[in-house]
Amino acid sequence: MKLGDWLIQKKKITEEQLARALQDQAFFGERLGHSLSKLGFIDEDTLGEYLAEMSRTRFAPARRLESIPPEVIAAVPARLAAKYRIVPIAIEARKLHLAMRDPKDLLAIDEIAFLTGLPIEPYVATEFQIVRAIERYYQIKVGTKTIPVAGASQEPARTQAALRGQGSAPAPPRAAGPEIGLDGLPLDADPADLDQPFLTSPSSPPPPREAEGPIPVSLEEWRLSQKSEAEPRDPAAPPPAAPTAPRGVAPPAAAAGAPAAAPRPVPSPGPATMEAVSRRLRESETRDEVFDAILDFTAARFRRAALFVVQQDRVIGWSGRGDGLFPSRIRNVIVPLDRPSLFVFFRSGGDYFYGPVPDLPANAKFYLDLGCPPPARVLLIPLTIMERTAVILYADDGPDASRVPEIQLYRRLLQKAALALEVLILRNKIMMI
Repeated sequence: MKLGDWLIQKKKITEEQLARALQDQAFFGERLGHSLSKLGFIDEDTLGEYLAEMSRTRFAPARRLESIPPEVIAAVPARLAAKYRIVPIAIEARKLHLAMRDPKDLLAIDEIAFLTGLPIEPYVATEFQIVRAIERYYQIKVGTKTIPVAGASQEPARTQAALRGQGSAPAPPRAAGPEIGLDGLPLDADPADLDQPFLTSPSSPPPPREAEGPIPVSLEEWRLSQKSEAEPRDPAAPPPAAPTAPRGVAPPAAAAGAPAAAPRPVPSPGPATMEAVSRRLRESETRDEVFDAILDFTAARFRRAALFVVQQDRVIGWSGRGDGLFPSRIRNVIVPLDRPSLFVFFRSGGDYFYGPVPDLPANAKFYLDLGCPPPARVLLIPLTIMERTAVILYADDGPDASRVPEIQLYRRLLQKAALALEVLILRNKIMMI
């Protein structure tokens, strides 16, 4: 439910107050909650009640973000606090209580739990209070969003608002795109769409989607259909046949139905030696740098490579490299561990899996969500830290099943990566003592 509707339903404000707040929101380019608070129609506790109900978590009011002990702040590095808009507020009963702008951000929760070794108890807080706490405790400037002034008109604000309402642009030339308000949202956006607290930022493009069509009955049918589509695309064939895409770049079939401006998959770098990747792991200062090193090394030797973070009851995508793999799409892939799939092999004590993809419903959905056809064979190797499987490395060569990978090479890679991650955890724990 949107904020305005919720407040009316709860009888927190009147229809007239909502209409006035919407006018203020449209004029200043703010979120509706900020406009309502500024006009004195609601207080922070009322906004927090709404956020808590929508996110189904507890609300952390401003007083919870005051007088946080230094050892609690030290549990979360400043870089991650600014990146995810989070603030640790307490460590109680061997749990880290975390105030978050978006308590549904599973990757943020997983990364902080991974680095601290503590279960996370999430709370929701207003972005204003989160930013103020980050700047206060970490002594860093998170940044404030302002209306661009370069090329701006000197006319009164009311006149400029009228021009925007007519769809006219200011006379001086400026960069293409909508004018941005104080909260980073377009000024000409529909105010009714701006009070959703947990939507993805409009600045990040949505994951590309495949063209709508019938869902394959089986994985084998999917492989055959992809093979028949790929046959005309011979590298030696004259136009209009398209050349085979280089490794790391999506072929035209992989981008079917995606807009022309959709982001391209991350290309695979050139092959790196084990010595080079070992140095890179040794110098890594964050979990992301360790994961990037694993992916770059693997993607240079496979057509596709990806990493999946293991949680208690599911596996979630982190990122990937190679043909047709979009990092933004991989992050939306979730595989439950309560049903048969590729990822349950490690629960039976297996240290790796290499073979064909079983024709299971969960696997079919996995590749539909991933946005690429199932390969002939797949390699899966778990990364174990302190006797717990934390990450699973995924790699495949598409329809090619002729090459057998050197399993021991990748097991050595993940052993080195596990040591690098353990070092990061120990460094972080030193700051907490």
